[in-house]
Amino acid sequence: MNKRNWLAFFGFLYVAVWVIGLLIPTGTLSPSMSNAELQQVLLANQQARLIQVYLIDGVAGISILLFAVATASLFQSAEDRNLARVAMSAGVVAGTISLVQAGIQQTLVSTDLLASTETPFRMLLVLVNQIDTFKLMALALLSISTSILGLRTRLTSAWINGLGIILAIALILGGLSFAFANSLLTAILYASLPMLLVWVGAVSAVGLRQIK
Repeated sequence: MNKRNWLAFFGFLYVAVWVIGLLIPTGTLSPSMSNAELQQVLLANQQARLIQVYLIDGVAGISILLFAVATASLFQSAEDRNLARVAMSAGVVAGTISLVQAGIQQTLVSTDLLASTETPFRMLLVLVNQIDTFKLMALALLSISTSILGLRTRLTSAWINGLGIILAIALILGGLSFAFANSLLTAILYASLPMLLVWVGAVSAVGLRQIK
């Protein structure tokens, strides 16, 4: 496959696994829950949660990493090379963090650990959320740098570039919700996910149809 096809494939795969993963009922986990409550929810949804982790942390992590690499390769003109490298690096960081989260969450649903009342489920969940802050920041850098490249080269539509800039702001603010308990920041966090999926899907569609 050429660069356009790789871009579209990994972008659409990222969107698809997120949508499928979110449709899997796995119960609600919250750091405010006690260790025993978290253990009960995880035990009741062990297999479903494991599948979800493989999709939205594992496959999605690899997909966004390779999406960023494919995107950067399409903007490798002399004047945009450095910014393209920034976009690629941001995607690599986001994908790597996602894979780290997959490893931690696999631990959360380990049969041996679920059988023990001494497993620090709450601490592991808090760790996953704290790491997520850095992943959101990396995704923000990916979206803003790609959008600037799109504005410079006119290879992507103005609305896609505008959405990428808004998305970057939303991801940064949403990431702060893990550090500061604020209902507005939490609402922005939830809104940032559909925005991210729309943006990745739009960039992928443009890459498939228009970028030469």
